[in-house]
Amino acid sequence: MKAKWGLFMTEQKKNTIITSGIAVLAVILAYCFRIVGRGSFYPMLFSYLRSFIYIGLFAAWGLSVRQRIVQKQVCRFMTVTAVLLIIWMVVRSAKYFIFWQPDAVRYLWYLFYLPMLFVPMLALLIAMSLGKPDEYKFPKGMSVLWIISGVLLLLVLTNDMHQFVFTFPKDAAVWTDKNNGYSIGYFMIAGWQVLCAFAALVIMFFKCRVQKGRLHFLPIVPMLLTIVYSVLYYAGADWLLHLFGDIAAFQSVMYILTFEFCIACGYIHSNSRYVDLFASSVGTSAEITDKDFTVRYAAVNTAPISKETMKKAEQSPVTMGGLTVHTMPVDGGYAVWTEDVSALRDIKENSELLADELADRNEILRYEYKREAKRRKVEEQNRLYDLLRSATQTQIDRIAELTKEYRRISSTDPDSAKTLLAEIAVLCSYIKRRKHLTLLTDRDIKIAATELHRAFNESLQTLKLLGVRSSLYVDESLSMLSGKTATAVFDFYESVIEADILNLTGIQVSLIKANGLRLSLNVCCKADLSALASGDSIRCEKEDDEEYQRLVFEAKEGDRK
Repeated sequence: MKAKWGLFMTEQKKNTIITSGIAVLAVILAYCFRIVGRGSFYPMLFSYLRSFIYIGLFAAWGLSVRQRIVQKQVCRFMTVTAVLLIIWMVVRSAKYFIFWQPDAVRYLWYLFYLPMLFVPMLALLIAMSLGKPDEYKFPKGMSVLWIISGVLLLLVLTNDMHQFVFTFPKDAAVWTDKNNGYSIGYFMIAGWQVLCAFAALVIMFFKCRVQKGRLHFLPIVPMLLTIVYSVLYYAGADWLLHLFGDIAAFQSVMYILTFEFCIACGYIHSNSRYVDLFASSVGTSAEITDKDFTVRYAAVNTAPISKETMKKAEQSPVTMGGLTVHTMPVDGGYAVWTEDVSALRDIKENSELLADELADRNEILRYEYKREAKRRKVEEQNRLYDLLRSATQTQIDRIAELTKEYRRISSTDPDSAKTLLAEIAVLCSYIKRRKHLTLLTDRDIKIAATELHRAFNESLQTLKLLGVRSSLYVDESLSMLSGKTATAVFDFYESVIEADILNLTGIQVSLIKANGLRLSLNVCCKADLSALASGDSIRCEKEDDEEYQRLVFEAKEGDRK
């Protein structure tokens, strides 16, 4: 494993050295072209080549930033920085090699301050964006940075009107950067640049979470070189102008070098430190491979996985022993990791055993439930049978007696047999309706008045078989009746009929709502029905000269709508 990590570290250092070497060679080549271009040997050609080298170098740096920087907002600001540096080189080339008109050259010189003002400000925004989520947005108060930089740039671009930044001799025929002086605006611009740059570095230093050491002060070196260069350039040092007179190229390289040092020191997070990441990963099993499934990066103590297993896992996860191998394509290769499923497998086996045991228990419980349900059903049926039988036992016994009598006289006395059948029909009608009312009452539900109406009507219809005249009146305001009240009313009616059923010649039934439920019966028969009167709920009224007896049954539980 140590050999593998040594190989990874060597490869990373090799890539870093190659990239840095190419960049250094490009800068040296551009500097050589500057020296050659100052002579008489194709000066224009080498000047253009030098500009193209810098533009290509800045563009390549911008593309690399987009691939390396993790945080989206920081990546966006650094990409804008690369674009500004490219614009600076384009404007610089146009100033020296394309335009020759004094006014155009002067305004191109003014445009140098576009990147000079906004690159340090962007560095400050980058520092303030570090550690923030991708969707983070700056508060509105931060727009003051853009306003200050914009106002300072506007002062430079309008310098011809006020000379607040650069001053020119009054007797000068042409205003150029060769005969200018500096006013207070220039020092404000320089101070703003230094303030933004140092503020950015301070914020980055305090936000950095990795262990700090001497190398974390590296970003200050190019910044100090830039300040010294600016001071010497302002002082007009001849040797500096001769060796490093191109301020655009020098400061652009210093800007890039500062950002690269910030990335190397960990101030700006990038995805180029995979070796450090995997070297710090303990307890994981992640690996990064190339397209051929050759391991490039691996976490510490990762179990070796064969290439054949990785290739199989590309289609679907592969389980070997207690581990499941997963693969996922990434840019340039695959991410491979294992998942320890031994505990899950044990849980699955225990769950399957438990499921089988529960299935057996459920089967037993289901069988017991069915038996218990069947037993309860039989008990309920027996209870209802006993309830119905007890309610109509008297009528059932009477029907049995009448049936025996009918069998005895049916052949010898047809008229009496017919009367017996009619009496049996009346009793059966009561039994039918009484059982229906009993079931409804047992369920403790309200009974519609129409149920009682139908019960009276059916009984009166069967009484016609005995030649009984009848009439029925039910109050239409009646709606819902309690089951007990309806049953009591119907039982009283039946008791009146059975009191003298063979001598009954007429009956009038009236069911009204009057302080409860009132049943009035006008009965024409030979028997004295006053014996049925009891208490305050049942009254019997009879006039000596009248044929009918009047019985009134008042139920205290009335109907309820």
